[in-house]
Amino acid sequence: MSSKSGKQIGLVHLATLNSYLSQGNPLPVSSKDGVLNLAELARVTGIPKSSFYQNPAVKLRLEAARNAQGVMRQSKRQPLATPDSSPVTEALPARTSAGTVLLERRLHRLEQQNAALMAENFELRRQVKDLRLQLGREDMMIETGRRISVPAGTS
Repeated sequence: MSSKSGKQIGLVHLATLNSYLSQGNPLPVSSKDGVLNLAELARVTGIPKSSFYQNPAVKLRLEAARNAQGVMRQSKRQPLATPDSSPVTEALPARTSAGTVLLERRLHRLEQQNAALMAENFELRRQVKDLRLQLGREDMMIETGRRISVPAGTS
């Protein structure tokens, strides 16, 4: 019974990925946002998903195939960008009609997130203002020893 070292297993995974890509198989992409679907790639190739993140040779080969096929990288879990590259510009797809649609979807999603954050920010600012007023009234009650009623229309 011979056990393989991690390096040997990594080489087998690289050979499997090369074989899969050399057969002309496209990289699987998510139908909803068009990014690389690593879970599906792991399923069809039999390579553990962690190898796509941890094995440098597999990671490089996958990145080359992703660039050649114009597939967006997976940005939610672990960015594949190098430290000197900008993750925002690296993740942009080619200027095709499909790429334009993806950019418009991303822009729409970011605008929705921005609107939600602005509404939350407004509500938090209102709460801070109310709490400061309440704290001021309590300080006045402590200093004067008199009860200060809350004005009508405030919480």
